[in-house]
Amino acid sequence: MTDFNKYKNISIKNDTYSKIDRIRKVIVPDDPNVSRAQVVTILVNKEVKKLNGIHVNKKIKVHGSSSKRSRLYISNYEI
Repeated sequence: MTDFNKYKNISIKNDTYSKIDRIRKVIVPDDPNVSRAQVVTILVNKEVKKLNGIHVNKKIKVHGSSSKRSRLYISNYEI
């Protein structure tokens, strides 16, 4: 059974899902059977290394909506 304290779900577009499938066959040369979740983890960890120590303090507008409720505010968040 899934440990809900350890895992979360995300929704992605079908196009992104297809891209993950293509990437997973080449991202780890020794293991062509890397899972989609592992691909996302690898890519996120690479991005975090690039952004190491950068402070994010900006307002992000959620795609497709202009209401105040649909805005995500990030302030003083250290990656």
